[in-house]
Amino acid sequence: VLTTSLFDEKGLTLDFAPVDLDELITSILNSMKLVVEKAGAVVSYDQSGEDFVVEGSAVHLTNIVHNLLDNALKYSPSKPDVSISLGDAGSTVVITVSDKGIGIPPEFQSKIFERFFRMPTGDIHNIKGYGLGLSYVDQVVRKHGGTISVTSVPGQGSTFTVVLPKKRYG
Repeated sequence: VLTTSLFDEKGLTLDFAPVDLDELITSILNSMKLVVEKAGAVVSYDQSGEDFVVEGSAVHLTNIVHNLLDNALKYSPSKPDVSISLGDAGSTVVITVSDKGIGIPPEFQSKIFERFFRMPTGDIHNIKGYGLGLSYVDQVVRKHGGTISVTSVPGQGSTFTVVLPKKRYG
């Protein structure tokens, strides 16, 4: 909440430097090993290509990957099955985070990147949060000149796709 508040007051400013997304994702997965084990989850990670370096903010890129992975674990039933892929697509790098979790109904998919939006769950409030994570992720991706999208089927899971340019323009 505090980070989002600071963005509102000062705007999101990023310090850009070369960031190897393969090293970044590997580091995140290592740091989350206990969380993954505690959840009884299986997390797979694969790469295609060779050049995964983007001009970006390592801190904020770490936060977006961590947020997407954390959501995939939180919104999955027991023993989450999550896959992360990293692809070199020429002038861009593509990160996908897929789960076999609860999914997102079509009527909410366009709203999940809005600030404070939380998917209605009836009387079930077992997933904590403020509805700020995906809004922050969207802001960071856009500040990097990239895009984020979701495909999801309720009861079958979700796939978030982040496309980031390797070089900044402008």
